[in-house]
Amino acid sequence: MKDPVADFWGNIECALDQGGFRYILEDLVSKVREELDGSSMTAQSIDRQDSYSDIAAIAQKDGLEDFALALRFAKD
Repeated sequence: MKDPVADFWGNIECALDQGGFRYILEDLVSKVREELDGSSMTAQSIDRQDSYSDIAAIAQKDGLEDFALALRFAKD
């Protein structure tokens, strides 16, 4: 299975040019959520529909550094 974070970074330039950034961001969050166990704090944050910055902070604590970085990029 392909890494959803790698997919995100691979599609970023095209998405920014075509206005599809929100789509690839939502796709990233959805795919990462599918990989996580329900007991994961990051999964619970996604399920609550927390802000991307809140999800990023929790993902960082869960050791999901690449995912957190992608979410922080989206926020900036």
